[in-house]
Amino acid sequence: MECAAQGILSGTLATTIALDFSGGAFGIQTDSDTYSQLEIDYTLSDWAFGSISTFSMSGLDTQEFFAAGSLGLIVFDSRLLFFPIAGSGSGLISDTKSANGVEHVYDFGALYFVNSVSVTSITVVPVGTQWRIKTSQDGIVWSDLPYVSPSGPVHVGELARYVGIYVATGGAYIDESGLTVSVSGESWTGTARYATSGMTLTAQWALASGGSDLTLGINSSVGSASVDGKLYFDVVRPDCSLCFDKVTVKVRSSLACVDSVTTTLEIDEEGFEELSFAATGLPLGVAGMSFGGKLAFSLTEKSLQLTPTLDMWDTACFTLYASLVPGSGGALDISGISLYGIRMVASLNGVKFESLTYLDDIHHTKANYWEMFRIEVDGDTCCGGGFDFEVTTHFGKTHATLFDWAETEFNGEFGFGENYVFSNYVSFTSAGIDELAFGVGVSW
Repeated sequence: MECAAQGILSGTLATTIALDFSGGAFGIQTDSDTYSQLEIDYTLSDWAFGSISTFSMSGLDTQEFFAAGSLGLIVFDSRLLFFPIAGSGSGLISDTKSANGVEHVYDFGALYFVNSVSVTSITVVPVGTQWRIKTSQDGIVWSDLPYVSPSGPVHVGELARYVGIYVATGGAYIDESGLTVSVSGESWTGTARYATSGMTLTAQWALASGGSDLTLGINSSVGSASVDGKLYFDVVRPDCSLCFDKVTVKVRSSLACVDSVTTTLEIDEEGFEELSFAATGLPLGVAGMSFGGKLAFSLTEKSLQLTPTLDMWDTACFTLYASLVPGSGGALDISGISLYGIRMVASLNGVKFESLTYLDDIHHTKANYWEMFRIEVDGDTCCGGGFDFEVTTHFGKTHATLFDWAETEFNGEFGFGENYVFSNYVSFTSAGIDELAFGVGVSW
């Protein structure tokens, strides 16, 4: 559809209804699995404007407006997010998990502007294993927070729906964890970028009801080295309107016989914080093994971290997952190799077969399942749309069913022409139907 000034108006309306079979009763789920989403897009010249409205069983849940475009050489991208339901998008969200795993992922059911994350409790095995926090908007693309085993609130200042806690040491796992997330009810986030002559200047801002900040950045290349600098400010703090938070400068270059070294300088509002040198992929002299290192200097101490890694054989159809088992003699004391997973993939005439088997008790295909088989079919329908179908079967270790079968999931999507999409999801366990959802999408 074209409007005045040759703009193009388009949109999508999608609705999913999920049924609840828990407790032997039948009803409609009232959580984030049942929702409707209306997206309206308007394109005018080099600018794109849009609105996304999400409705839950309680009414309008979230309202988002976005705009992206350019003015000359400056490129803008901006998002405005509201939670109209009183109290639904402001305050604190807390949750806990108790399951052995290399990571604990928390899904808060909707996209929030996350001010900060506090890990209120965590038990790692072995004791003293370092852990980190990551965030994601879609559960696929993740961003690591620049802290290791932090205590107290950790600043995020970004939109996120998922928060994960993970360990990266081979053989280590998280037994239990708990966290509290501070979120804002209203937020305006945006980026302005200007690129010229091998240099890029950026400005990122976040104005939110729970906290606001501004980041100014510069990125440039000089020969084989690249320089990335960022200046951080807190906005509207009780003690000032625009308060300096910290500055970081990263220089990536080659040094001596090391191909890539990252030098990082950090200065916060109290002065010098840290100067560090980090490198990865350093050879150990053993085929398939390497290590990374980080040498850091602060005002009061010097630290050296060495992390050995194992580069396993990986092909398009066969992958082995393994980790190094640390010894007791230091970072480079390796007592063995732990093979914990095998993945096989094959494709034939548009049909993909996949199997994934974990051999330990800390990696899982879903929940606490240890093995998974999947068949995916991707094709076209007779009406000009697409047809996608996926069947996934999981196995556990309870020895309560034949072959330890635990759950089977069916996920299908059928396109009718270019404007209509119908979807279905159903999950079966030994107790019967566990989840059932139907969806329909219309675009114009």
